[in-house]
Amino acid sequence: MNTINRKFSLEGKLSAIVALSVTLGLCILVLFSIFIDELLVALLIALPISLVISIWLVRKLAQDHNIKIAAIHNGMLNLMDNDFSVSIANTGRDELNEIIAIFNQLSEKLRNERQHVYQRELLLDMVIQHSNMGVVLIDQEDRVIYSNGFAKDILNAGKPINGLYFSDAIKLTSDLLREIISQRKEGLFRVRESSGDELYHITTGRFILNARKHEVLLIKRMTFELHRQEAVIWKKVIRTITHELNNSLAPISSMAHSGQLLVEQEKYNQLSVVFETIGERAQHLKHFIDGYARIAKLPMPEKKIVDWSEFIKKLSVALEFSFDGNVPVSPGYFDPVQIQQVITNLLKNAHESGSAADQICLTLEQNSQYSVLKVLDRGTGMSANIMENALLPFYTTKQSGSGIGLSLCREIVDAHGGYISLENRKGGGLCVKILLPNAPEGAPTTR
Repeated sequence: MNTINRKFSLEGKLSAIVALSVTLGLCILVLFSIFIDELLVALLIALPISLVISIWLVRKLAQDHNIKIAAIHNGMLNLMDNDFSVSIANTGRDELNEIIAIFNQLSEKLRNERQHVYQRELLLDMVIQHSNMGVVLIDQEDRVIYSNGFAKDILNAGKPINGLYFSDAIKLTSDLLREIISQRKEGLFRVRESSGDELYHITTGRFILNARKHEVLLIKRMTFELHRQEAVIWKKVIRTITHELNNSLAPISSMAHSGQLLVEQEKYNQLSVVFETIGERAQHLKHFIDGYARIAKLPMPEKKIVDWSEFIKKLSVALEFSFDGNVPVSPGYFDPVQIQQVITNLLKNAHESGSAADQICLTLEQNSQYSVLKVLDRGTGMSANIMENALLPFYTTKQSGSGIGLSLCREIVDAHGGYISLENRKGGGLCVKILLPNAPEGAPTTR
């Protein structure tokens, strides 16, 4: 850091005043002793004069330093008030002027840094305001202190929410989304709204800002992205199927031509090899097509009254899990074969997640509208990126997976008029929640 060239120090100035005062005192004493024979009288006259001159010089020096100290004091107060526009005139060459020079450099540095931060904040605010993700910042009093336009559209029909209590800011949202957000749940959730079903990915985070607790809420509407991704994936599937068809049909065509030549040459004993090869390729192609056709051939659910105890008993035969809670007395209303396929697939995923078998759990609750099933595990959970794509057809992170399982589960649950959602559990693991509508009044009771 640069400093000024110091010419006179405070110590040097005080030493000069003392030396000058002593010299003046001696001169006055000598002068008066010439005219006055009494040395004591001359000393009594010279001493007060010397003291007065010394005091006057010290006060002049102190007055100059007091002005500089007051200027530094006021400048520091301005810095504490975040006013970095102040600088102090600096003309002297002593310790205080060196401090003033450092203060001016500090003020200029803070001023430049604040300008830089302000420009970055403007850029960040512009990016957030035009983001397709809702961003809400909440303080420890549960007030919204920042939100972007997308968040206002989702939570409050486009009306401003800054300054509102968060509970008031979400009054206009749908019941299910309001419940999810108010409980600060994280994960992928399907919500039925007046405009249709919407898929939301919700993330929360907590941090300390200015010694106060804050929470940030990120809400991403996934419906459009889901449709776009589905279109991309279907194109990829079509290319994959086309490639596989060509790989199978080309050798079949070649072997058929070879068989025709053998017939023309009456080499009938070699035809068995041709037919065997054609059969193998055709069987391979059939297995391939069947695997991908399952999701497209999903039949409409045959809903009926289902006893929960019997349903859970059948599930326990296929895979190991524990049931937590009491089985509801009121029966469910769904296609037992399809829902069993869904729960079995979810339990299988739980066993493959790295969770201990004794920590894989199924829960079942009922309210006035829905039967709520949850499959819980203590595996590795899902990253945000995987969770956003987990319900897409043919999306998989498994090396040998087809990507059909979870998307098929979603299709089945949707066909029942229900919802499926994914969320990471506190302490690790995943929770997959399924909401199935209860039996409507007048529903058939045959089994």
